[in-house]
Amino acid sequence: MSGATARQARTSGHPARVLVVADDLTGANDCGVQFAVAGWPSTLRMVLDADAPTAPGVLAVSTDGRALPVGEAAALTREAVEAEALSADDHLYLKVDSTLRGSAAGQVRGALAARRRTRPDAFVVLCPAYPAMGREVRDGVLTVHGVPVSASPAGRDPVTPVRHDHVSDLVPGSVSAPAPADPVDPEAVASAWAATGADVVAVDARDEADLDRVAAVVVALGSRVVPVGSAGLAAPLARRWGGDPEVVPPTVAVRRPLVLVSSHHATARDQVVALVAGRDDTTVVTTDVDDLLGPAADPAAPAGDGPVVLVSPEERSEPGRSAALATALGRRTAAWLGAGGFDGVVLVGGDGAEATLRATGAHGVRIRGRLLEGVPHGEVAGGDLDGLPVVTKAGGFGDDATLLRMLDTLTSTAPDPSPTPEETR
Repeated sequence: MSGATARQARTSGHPARVLVVADDLTGANDCGVQFAVAGWPSTLRMVLDADAPTAPGVLAVSTDGRALPVGEAAALTREAVEAEALSADDHLYLKVDSTLRGSAAGQVRGALAARRRTRPDAFVVLCPAYPAMGREVRDGVLTVHGVPVSASPAGRDPVTPVRHDHVSDLVPGSVSAPAPADPVDPEAVASAWAATGADVVAVDARDEADLDRVAAVVVALGSRVVPVGSAGLAAPLARRWGGDPEVVPPTVAVRRPLVLVSSHHATARDQVVALVAGRDDTTVVTTDVDDLLGPAADPAAPAGDGPVVLVSPEERSEPGRSAALATALGRRTAAWLGAGGFDGVVLVGGDGAEATLRATGAHGVRIRGRLLEGVPHGEVAGGDLDGLPVVTKAGGFGDDATLLRMLDTLTSTAPDPSPTPEETR
């Protein structure tokens, strides 16, 4: 579909839609923004808020299923796909973690089961590579900046550590396939992948060109295939499914952001250290479990003009307790935003991001653009803080300086004096 055709379809009520199903909120947003910057109207919605208003174009939903057992994740993913009643003209994209943390195998199973209700011959093309963030698949092995994934920080994740390196071990039953050759013959490769008879074809990709050729084959397969990957594969699919290169994504500027770092990923923690070293106007507020879960009222936010960073406790235990901590962090972040003094929020980590939005009564995010690679921005949709600028980042994305660059970019063009929260909505 050309850009002009896509524009006509999306403004004429044609049922050309894209459903993105992700296992956490930051992942859904990061994937949705690939479509937004390609010209698709894009909205992120928490999957349980089925009555929230929808918009044409791209709908990204978060199941919050990454840390669930495989069977539960499969059921939740299947329900999320079936709830949208996709037509034959609509596209489905399953967004998994680029390091295949958590319940990726269950999510794949659930999405495939849902698609097979209308296409019994459907199968999955899986390519989690995200070269711009250092994630590649070489000869079936998933690597992070050249290191096998189990030896990367993803292998030490306190909640969903990755224990294997081969994609076929992380998603059992998948068969490996090399990246399509250049120049690609999409129809021939599509026939070869379909002829394997496998439920899941796991494809190598080392760079953006590989991903673009994978996307070309996905388009050739049509509705028979369920493409599964990270934001890396979503970007070329957004263009090939009907992106509009004439659309210029808006920028965002915030003078005093509140930053919640709910992620326990080592990368996120190192980024906080680098931020403190790089900006002397930043206040970091650490928390402990008793403080968050105890009966005392939440303290007031620190006064001042610079950014405030609220950091979750180091302790991470059983899933139920982790969920309670995320809920408490979200409640505190929402309270501080509601009290005024901040004109934007940065949410690092999917659990805390979703908890914060729920605590404000929001049903999702209107996705607008990208601050940096892997760092989408938009506006809170619905609730008490509707319209507030919001930036999200997965905890494991970036290098030590990423959070510092985010805040420097976010605040570099902000107006002075700071607008009130009402003026930003």
